[in-house]
Amino acid sequence: MSEFGTAERAPADSSEGSISIPYIVLASLLCGLGLFGIAYWLVTLNWIYFASLIPLIGGAVMLFLRGSGPDHA
Repeated sequence: MSEFGTAERAPADSSEGSISIPYIVLASLLCGLGLFGIAYWLVTLNWIYFASLIPLIGGAVMLFLRGSGPDHA
C-alpha cells in the first residue's frame, strides 16, 4: 500500500489567514469616510476637513493587514 494513501494529515487551521468580513467592512467604511472628507475639503477648502486624511490612511492600512486576507487574493 502506498504511504501517501495511509498517511494521516493534520487538519488545516482555518482561523489562520481567514478573511474577516466585519474587518473589511470597517476598513472600507473608513476609506469611504476619508475619501468623502477629502472631496469635501477640495470643494470648500476648509482645512478642518483635511483631517479626514487620517481615516483614509487608516482604512487603507487595514486593507493591507492580515485580517483582510491579502494572502487569499
